[in-house]
Amino acid sequence: MSHQYRKHFTPLESNPSLFTSLAHTLGLSPALEFHDVLSLHDADLLSLTPRPAHALIIVFPTSPNYEAELTTKDKDITQYTSSGDNEPIIWYKQTINNACGLYAILHAVSNGHARDFISKNPLSHPIPCLRHGS
Repeated sequence: MSHQYRKHFTPLESNPSLFTSLAHTLGLSPALEFHDVLSLHDADLLSLTPRPAHALIIVFPTSPNYEAELTTKDKDITQYTSSGDNEPIIWYKQTINNACGLYAILHAVSNGHARDFISKNPLSHPIPCLRHGS
């Protein structure tokens, strides 16, 4: 999906602690956390993943060829345009380049049982100010 983005984002490090901290700052209950999944195939490594798992975020590099292939495959797919409280899912269209980590967090916590852990008063805690050189 090769897009021409007007806005660009500094990518988030794919780090469960960083994802957890950001999600908690945005109003997710401390009862939920992000964790690394060390394998999808090795039962011993998979058993280290805390349960229940409400979402899975997969991180992988893309290439221009991969993006071109997706564009070709997706050209005839109807874009999801539904919205509202009666929808079974919440979908955020990515409109900011390199913001896939942020969009993954939003999708993970906005859908399924995870949405029950979102504070009714998001941003009720002050967001730390990040300053250059601090």
